[in-house]
Amino acid sequence: MVETTTSPPGKHLSPAAPALHLAGARRRPTPMLAARAAVGLALAAAVTLGGATARAQQPARDPVAAEALFKAARALVDKGDHEAGCPKFEASLALNPSASTMINIARCHEHEGKLATAWHDYHRALVLNRETAGEQRRRGLEELARKGLAALEPRVPKLRVVVEGAPPGVEVRRDGTPLPAAALGEALPIDPGQHEIRASAPGHQPETRSVTLAEGEAATVELTLRPAPAAPEASAPVAPAEAPAAPGGRVPAWAWISGAAGLALAGASVGFLIDDLSAIGALRDNCREAPGGTYCNPGYDFAADNARKNRDLALFVGLGGAGLVALGIATFGIVRAGGEDEAAPARAAVVTPWIGPSGAGAGISGSF
Repeated sequence: MVETTTSPPGKHLSPAAPALHLAGARRRPTPMLAARAAVGLALAAAVTLGGATARAQQPARDPVAAEALFKAARALVDKGDHEAGCPKFEASLALNPSASTMINIARCHEHEGKLATAWHDYHRALVLNRETAGEQRRRGLEELARKGLAALEPRVPKLRVVVEGAPPGVEVRRDGTPLPAAALGEALPIDPGQHEIRASAPGHQPETRSVTLAEGEAATVELTLRPAPAAPEASAPVAPAEAPAAPGGRVPAWAWISGAAGLALAGASVGFLIDDLSAIGALRDNCREAPGGTYCNPGYDFAADNARKNRDLALFVGLGGAGLVALGIATFGIVRAGGEDEAAPARAAVVTPWIGPSGAGAGISGSF
């Protein structure tokens, strides 16, 4: 007689091998019976382990908490507080996935302007609705989801990405997310706003495009990957090109020397003029004209200041004149260089100042 045991209702017990009860005297198990028993035990262990693994992979469900979160989210959204209510719908869905919660999440995304995301949420709600208990409720939720899709479909933008002559190993990213090769050339739903498309491939220059789509707009982005330029081969260093000569030739060095000498002579002449005026002042302060001659204060050296006055005046006139000559020569050289060809031979001049006991001057020598 064969007897089977059943688990109490509401509890899950792993399948066990059937128990065999034989009437009469005990018999030693035959090899076939032993093999059958071993196979039964192995199957029972496999089913038990498989069930435990499946339960471990399933996310933890808490329908009670999910229902409480759903009601709290519904109350906040009804008041217009989508920012606080929509995350509660997401939390409710994580604890107990349902079509009604998914439809509310789709409406949240639609309120945020994420039309393509909402479009995907409505489709997911239709899938979840297959597990909804009750035929009437299931039909009502399906109708809500399909109405949401029908109203949303014309508003969802669509973007088509094309890579002309796509080389091997091409990778396309849309807003940083890889786009499968099979999706190229297809008009895919996308949220309104700005999006970045980037294509790259080994041995080619990457290309990036930016596109902005409005509600209901369809656009196509075409990218072309060009081969990367070959690396330049090592070669002998090339001498830097000489800077082009300034038009009109260069100012000769003698013009700068003459100008510097002229400034120095002019400065020296001003110094002697100041000393000459000082000597004249001392003579006026210590001497006076009177009938019969000039009378000076006792102890004042009239001859020394008078000689200084005469010497300073001569040096002022001589050095000043030489300075003016030198400056004139420098000016002539600079002006002439403005219209002189660079190939013309350079002129040279040397200014030699001289000072004598009773005068001063400057000598100029050179070729012009």
